[in-house]
Amino acid sequence: MTNENENSEEYLLKICCLGSVDDQKVKFIRRFVENKYDTNYLPTLGVDITTKKIQIDDIQLKIILVDTAGILRPSYYRGASAIIIFFSKGNQDSFHQILTWKQDFENYIPIPLPIAIVGFQTEGEEAEEVSSEEAKTLAHELEAPYFECYPKRGGTEVEEIIQYLARKVISKKSR
Repeated sequence: MTNENENSEEYLLKICCLGSVDDQKVKFIRRFVENKYDTNYLPTLGVDITTKKIQIDDIQLKIILVDTAGILRPSYYRGASAIIIFFSKGNQDSFHQILTWKQDFENYIPIPLPIAIVGFQTEGEEAEEVSSEEAKTLAHELEAPYFECYPKRGGTEVEEIIQYLARKVISKKSR
């Protein structure tokens, strides 16, 4: 946190994006940073680090979104302010991996950080395998909020998720 002047604060927030839905994570990040939905994406090889500045109230924030893949993943966890664990509501396996992703992160970063669980809505003909209630129950057990996300439709919830985590981090640092 740095003070640019007496009335303004600036925070640097690093949010690690975890989960077994690489294409959806990339679409989420692109929707947040560029406000576009891109159906053509390149899978993350190693790490993808993306930044965007936003303002919440009188607070300037630089958000760093880190999408990791592969064995180098844990080295990018350091310095994280929050995490998002993604899954597809159309893929029961990705849902069951939420606990594995959380445990993997906590093996390297034991400090409790704000977490958001994000279920991507199924699109097209894909059947929904995970109900909203099932996802909400797991999120409650993990003491994390649950969000459903539709980056293709405009992604208003993408902003909501990032702002939720940012407010949690700011309130934690203000104590």
